[in-house]
Amino acid sequence: MEKALDDVVPLAWAGYVASAWMIVFAVLSFYWALGGTAGINTVSLGQELTGELSFITILWLTGILKLGGGVLALALVQPWGQLLPRRLVLLSAWGVSVLLVLHGSDFMIQGALTEDRLIGLPAPATWTTAHWQTFVWGPWWLLGGIAFYVATWNYQRRSR
Repeated sequence: MEKALDDVVPLAWAGYVASAWMIVFAVLSFYWALGGTAGINTVSLGQELTGELSFITILWLTGILKLGGGVLALALVQPWGQLLPRRLVLLSAWGVSVLLVLHGSDFMIQGALTEDRLIGLPAPATWTTAHWQTFVWGPWWLLGGIAFYVATWNYQRRSR
């Protein structure tokens, strides 16, 4: 008799990892929105846009969306998540998974192309930004997307 996948490898961890991942990124967005500057030079045009109302607004909005993503990831593994409309949870979670994976992959591909000097960075960004995109932010976003994907797949499988 075959063992269920959950008997071999419990997958609830993915929802908690995805939630924590989203919350860490939300805190970073709020930190920058409040005027913090540590690490801002690792984000494309972040240093140049610091203090601009449009950039601050985007940081607040993305921070709020990331917090929502953290709650969504918890809904995939917590009992109260079963009280929410399954179709809405799945649609949202698959959407977040795809966006995170695409965003991370885009960072890595653009960064790699920039590293290979096949494309140039828009002024006044620096090569430091490309390194961060290729080797830190891209893989980090991709890992968050994979955690969200595993949590979503597990939720879909369990909630049938």
